[in-house]
Amino acid sequence: MALAPRDYRTAEAFDRECRERLAAAWIPVCRSEELAVAGAQKAGMVGATPVLVTRDRSGAAHALSNVCRHRAMTLVEGEAQADAIRCPYHLWTYGLDGALAAAPFMGDVEIAGCDLPRYAVAEWGGWVFVSLAGALPPVAEQLAPLREALDPAHLATLRIGYRMRFDHAWNWKVMVENFGESYHHIGPHAGTLQPPWPGGQTDASVSTHQWIEIRHPVHPEAGALRVFVIFPLFLLAMTAADGSAVWYRLTPTAPERIELDIVGLYPPERASDPEDMERARAQLFAIHQEDMVVCERVQAGLRSPDAILGPLSPLEDGIARFRAWVAGGSP
Repeated sequence: MALAPRDYRTAEAFDRECRERLAAAWIPVCRSEELAVAGAQKAGMVGATPVLVTRDRSGAAHALSNVCRHRAMTLVEGEAQADAIRCPYHLWTYGLDGALAAAPFMGDVEIAGCDLPRYAVAEWGGWVFVSLAGALPPVAEQLAPLREALDPAHLATLRIGYRMRFDHAWNWKVMVENFGESYHHIGPHAGTLQPPWPGGQTDASVSTHQWIEIRHPVHPEAGALRVFVIFPLFLLAMTAADGSAVWYRLTPTAPERIELDIVGLYPPERASDPEDMERARAQLFAIHQEDMVVCERVQAGLRSPDAILGPLSPLEDGIARFRAWVAGGSP
């Protein structure tokens, strides 16, 4: 099966991808520093499933359903800090490992089996990953071939310097595909990314059936930009100059809607410098504004009866591999 324009806009395609692709992969939900202390709780989505990651007193991370087992209210919106998970509706209370601890005024009603469902969780490179699938290889094993390019020990030392949040009206694959090629530097980024890292000189041929890697020319001052998309939703750009990174935390929410956090990750001394971080945030915001224009217009074009997914340049080799992965075949 090959992707078609309808796969970027229909509920049928979105539901299938959530079920067969997103729910069956490792998804980065947050940074480990966001779960730095016992009692930390962070909500996220894996496919169409609300999840909650927590840190218990022993330091272990847990991935749980974020839906109360009583009347199905979501338990945490955003993040929380407490010694237990407490539903604000009727105060059903769960331990940080998901075990039901209290259910007020239930009398003799049977409540056995009302623990929160638990999911696979792993920490790698300073990220907390969650998977709904029970038989996936460990995330460290999946990413082992990228260990030299993505040094997890270094990435784990980076800290959040800034965060920008957006709600965009386009399909999640439009965002992944835009991020996963630098060919478009010649167009929307002609005044920003094109001068240091010319789009026509990039190389995506080293991409595989599991990830996109884009290699750029080395700029004498800015260094070597490295862009990675680990299927389906781990989007990371790195510069060699100081080892900093930008993580695009992408959450598909509907066939033509995403939530996006752009998270700047820096060595601790840079991350703690407000003026430096404001300059970096402003620079990324300007670049993302350029991407917003093209992604909005791509989504508009995909709604047209004349839309096709046309031939791809060798510079877009990773896009062909990504589309094949989503479709469940080979490039």
